[in-house]
Amino acid sequence: MIMEQTLNSGNKPQACDYRLEAIRQRINDETYLYAAIQRLALVMSNELMEINKEGGHYERKRRK
Repeated sequence: MIMEQTLNSGNKPQACDYRLEAIRQRINDETYLYAAIQRLALVMSNELMEINKEGGHYERKRRK
């Protein structure tokens, strides 16, 4: 909602511009993207391991 208000207001705060520029730079940084993917994989793996420890069962949903 805040993002909508910012985009619709016509007056972009400088902080928003700064954040967007930082994101643009990160997207083009191959090392950053590699590290981000590794962090996501680690978090997901840890969550799956916790499900197994608790006796839960994880099933992948099949596409139709």
